[in-house]
Amino acid sequence: MSLGRTLKALRQKQSLNQKALSALSGVSQATISRIETGRVRQLRSSALKNLADALGVSVDFLMGDNEIFANIPSTASPMGSIPGVPAMREDRFRQVADTLDAFIIHENGRVLYVNQSMADMLGYRKEELLGKNGIELVLAPQSRSITQRMIANNSSKTYEVLMVRRDGGIFPVEITGRNVSENVRLAIARDITDRRCQQTVARVQRAGLEIEKAHDLGKVVRILGDELEDMGLQFEAVGLQIIDEEKNLLTSYHAYPEARGYRSFQDAVDLQESLERSAPLRSLISHWHRTKVWERGADDAFLQMIQETSLGSTYRPELLIDVPFSQGMLGLGLSPGSSVGTECAISMLTELAQPISFIVRRLFDIRSLREELESAREQLLAQQRG
Repeated sequence: MSLGRTLKALRQKQSLNQKALSALSGVSQATISRIETGRVRQLRSSALKNLADALGVSVDFLMGDNEIFANIPSTASPMGSIPGVPAMREDRFRQVADTLDAFIIHENGRVLYVNQSMADMLGYRKEELLGKNGIELVLAPQSRSITQRMIANNSSKTYEVLMVRRDGGIFPVEITGRNVSENVRLAIARDITDRRCQQTVARVQRAGLEIEKAHDLGKVVRILGDELEDMGLQFEAVGLQIIDEEKNLLTSYHAYPEARGYRSFQDAVDLQESLERSAPLRSLISHWHRTKVWERGADDAFLQMIQETSLGSTYRPELLIDVPFSQGMLGLGLSPGSSVGTECAISMLTELAQPISFIVRRLFDIRSLREELESAREQLLAQQRG
């Protein structure tokens, strides 16, 4: 496949137009257009690298080394140390494979070869994966059946799964593969965590634009919870605390994974009164005032406070993380033994806090406008009565 055809296919696959790819890569839109139409035969190595980085592939892959998929015949007989790959192509195969996130597995799942990029992504040494059942070892349970179907059907369609790192961390991956012989499958895996986070941000923003009352923030939090659950995040609850010191009001919105049997609730309480009797709340407000992330274990004081809410004894997180934004705190209660690290959770919440802040600010503006209109209406009525 030529550079132009590969570039266009990758761009369209990621739903990018030429202008968007130009913004991501720093390569002009005109140059991208000339590449895709075959009018550029040579390109600076820096431009190639920028395009490859923007599309999440190697330069070799972008330049056409992806043709290894098409060039390995499905009827090839096992001649090299990698079954199904002809000996005369094996050196080239290994060279290209080490530029991609790829590994080969037997149809029963046994790993025959894994490249360094894949081993690094999973946190293993290459030799630790060889001979193991890759489906059971590196795929989350909910992703195993679709992978087995794709292998059985010799499908070359791209699909998404959740992979499991050696440390237990779960992350979303896009898989593209094909059977290269009767018993061997080649698969390329791409970590799409950043893309999924961007999609989550976009969905939260869209949901926020569809609501006009603060009460409906619960819908946004539920959508956020659903998105995090789809990404394989193990959490007890996602929470949004709206702090309105001017009106002396603290409003909390929480959502929970579907598997726990309950979905969401909303509480609105007197801020000052709650501060006087709740030490955890005082700490929360203190971190908000100082715009500091607050991470801590679920201590006795927190659990006692929770007992007084509608959650009661059902909510038992191991780790609590709250990230500040202009109007409050966005929080996550991680489940015991959660595979998500603190740094990853903080990064995810920080990314989401900005659109949440925009949504809340918009609702505050709508509320203020309604109050001004109501006040003007009452003044007009008073003048008419006078």
